[in-house]
Amino acid sequence: MKPDSRLLEKLVVARYRLHQAKASVGVGDRQSSAKGAGMEFASHRPYREGDDVRNLDPRLMARLGEPFVREYFVDRQLPVYVILDGSASMQQGKPGKFEAAAMLAQVLGFVALASGDQVRIGVTGNAVIDWSPRLQGQSRADMLFDWVGGRRIGGQTSFSTALRRARGVLTQAALVILISDFMDEGVERELKLLTEGRHDMIAIHMASPQEIDPSALGGGPVTLRDAESGEAIDMSLNPTIVARYREVFSRWQSTLRDTMTRAQGRYFFLSSSADLEQFISRDLRGRNVFA
Repeated sequence: MKPDSRLLEKLVVARYRLHQAKASVGVGDRQSSAKGAGMEFASHRPYREGDDVRNLDPRLMARLGEPFVREYFVDRQLPVYVILDGSASMQQGKPGKFEAAAMLAQVLGFVALASGDQVRIGVTGNAVIDWSPRLQGQSRADMLFDWVGGRRIGGQTSFSTALRRARGVLTQAALVILISDFMDEGVERELKLLTEGRHDMIAIHMASPQEIDPSALGGGPVTLRDAESGEAIDMSLNPTIVARYREVFSRWQSTLRDTMTRAQGRYFFLSSSADLEQFISRDLRGRNVFA
């Protein structure tokens, strides 16, 4: 399934805002620190053998008696990585977390394409992360949608293990967007290590309505099963158990939020049943993820 065309039309002019990452790949629309053939003047430097004589500044040469060349800022693309959790726990709950997360990944990838940046989607859950091709240009939007739409869920590799492997791909500072239920005790450590790469980090914590409020399951005896380990726990849902669950869930949210804040990253929470357009407008755009 592809995103609603009306939503995409509203995002055609959107552009990601950055704190740390820099445009560093390809040829794009973002000013970079690289210098070379460009449009905006950067500085002068002494002429070196092999320089293009067309870049000589005749006025400066006449004034100083020595040859200097003009340098310009080179416009580059921002590398954007959207890492989507495809582990088995993402199939729990109704509506399905993975379906909602995949739709969000498509939309966020589209924002990168429409603004002239370079995007790559990674889906975890298998021994090796399934990476899309590097895509650029709005004309590649359908290719991105089709690629994400063709991914399947159910791998046994934990999200923290997948993030550890992803660090080998994220070798240059980039915008890194993580979409996961973060049901993994090792993920906090991997988030901390990932933020050391001076990436702009965005964590979107996805949960089903039943995970947010287990009282929706009713009361009495229930069997809770870990989708990845297969371990099952029989318990009786009562107000005390539900209150304790909410306390632990809230504390885990705070842990993830604090981890991202310390790394100058941003944390968002999203129910799989939430209105996607409202989340993008109110939360992401409202907190200046993109303009």
